Amino acid sequence: MTKDAIGAIREAESQAEVLCRVAREKAAEMKSKIEQEGNAHCAQVEKQTAAEYTAELEEIGKHVRRLTEKKNEEAEREAQELAARARSHMDEAVKTIVWGIIEKCQ
Repeated sequence: MTKDAIGAIREAESQAEVLCRVAREKAAEMKSKIEQEGNAHCAQVEKQTAAEYTAELEEIGKHVRRLTEKKNEEAEREAQELAARARSHMDEAVKTIVWGIIEKCQ
């Protein structure tokens, strides 16, 4: 080979090394940028999801409180009805108990 050909090959190798180094640096920059964007997006999604989760929990809590109030009101009405029915039979119950005791004592 001639000196010119060898020089051209060395020049091409040198340029190839520079291009490879530049490509590696560019790839590293791109990777870093993508990782930053990915982390930012992930943080945004986590924040949004947390807000949605909190809103859902609040709605569920409201629903639970409404159901609890409704069930408590129903239970209170039922208890009042049972107490009223029991009071309506109180005289009969007392008579039955008293007469039962009197019959046993005789």
